[in-house]
Amino acid sequence: MINEEQFNTLAARKLAGEATAEELQELDVLLQENDYLQEQFNLLQSYFTVAPYHAAADTELALQKTMARIHAIPTLQSKRTVWKWLSAAAAMLILGAGLLYVDKAHTPVSHFVVNDTMQWLHRQNGKATRASIELADGSKIWLNVDSKLTYPEVFNSNSREVYLTGEAFFDIAPNPGRPFIIHLANGSVHVLGTSFNIRAYENEAVQTSVQTGKVAFIPADNKDTVFITPDEKVIYQPTAANTIIKEPTAAEDDKAWTEGRLVFRDKTLEEIGIELERTFGKKISFIDDAPRHYRLTGSFQNNNLQDIMYYLARSISFHYNITDSTLLISE
Repeated sequence: MINEEQFNTLAARKLAGEATAEELQELDVLLQENDYLQEQFNLLQSYFTVAPYHAAADTELALQKTMARIHAIPTLQSKRTVWKWLSAAAAMLILGAGLLYVDKAHTPVSHFVVNDTMQWLHRQNGKATRASIELADGSKIWLNVDSKLTYPEVFNSNSREVYLTGEAFFDIAPNPGRPFIIHLANGSVHVLGTSFNIRAYENEAVQTSVQTGKVAFIPADNKDTVFITPDEKVIYQPTAANTIIKEPTAAEDDKAWTEGRLVFRDKTLEEIGIELERTFGKKISFIDDAPRHYRLTGSFQNNNLQDIMYYLARSISFHYNITDSTLLISE
């Protein structure tokens, strides 16, 4: 008996570039054993072979026509599954700057079991340490302070995947046939070739902003896919009922840290303190509670901690004391 629903899922995952090695093998067995399924798969594949020539506005209509020709979809649930995967695959081919799709929950780097046939590299920056990394495909990554990146020495032939905790700016080498996926503890970011910033520190909201091209942010619960274009930002707060906010931003400010700049726009002194602690490696302590809530705006270029605190304290009155290991803040 033909398991058509299983075939539909496997075929769609392969066309979307998300099938595992085991799923690809299972699909090959089904196709070898059944000429009817092979015919259906060829029909789907023929659409995606010419998909790049469709205008984006024609994508849905063309896909609907293709799906209408597929009779091996017996249930509504199966139709929904295939439609979700094929829509993603079509968009991935047509949006030249970059949609990606994934249909699984993403776990933190430390809990992810990687393919042990690949050589994985790890770069972890402590406080007050930044690094730049060039990947095997020519993509460039700037890794911020207190951040970790896990990436393969050589990418496989189907996709390019890395794992991030902390903050990084990505300049991804275009390759429409090999999507680039950044796995985060609370979601993932998917592109084909573009530049963008991701901030995903533990116990903080995830922030993704785009400088060039287009990316897709997919939260861990997979309920929404948010597309971001230049000078747009998505903020995802999993601890606040999985709230997703999309808003305008200045992409140059979001990546300012790559150029030695610190930019604070209406940030609380407590938020600024967290950033200063990471940047300069000194423990920030508030002796009084009130200054935590002071809101400040400022931009600094290669300034030391003493200079930054001097100008911040002139914007709104508070006291501070810098020692060898700590920054103490009081009213």
